[in-house]
Amino acid sequence: MFLIATIDPILRSHLQRILTEEEFLLLEEGDNIIEAVFYHQPSELILDLYMSHPSGLDILRQLRTQGYGGKVVVLGGQSTQSLTSEALRLGALQIVGRPFTVNQVLGAAGVVTH
Repeated sequence: MFLIATIDPILRSHLQRILTEEEFLLLEEGDNIIEAVFYHQPSELILDLYMSHPSGLDILRQLRTQGYGGKVVVLGGQSTQSLTSEALRLGALQIVGRPFTVNQVLGAAGVVTH
């Protein structure tokens, strides 16, 4: 199972339409992402660095501090370049920069679409 937390409603919509054979959970800003990760125990997390309260980086930092050891792919962009080194230090396996396609996000997570 994997968990996707993003501020992008269009990305969430596309993922929901495409991911018909995968077990996943889509979250948006304002959802309690940290609680959801520990409740659902996803093997992989796709996390948007553009989350603001708390930030995506703060979420990742808290998850790692609290012992989450799953794979993490972060969604970043031009304005988050300074955050990417910290995300990598915190164990992000890959950073997908904006603009990106749904297939790039899923490919980074190792999900094959048909």
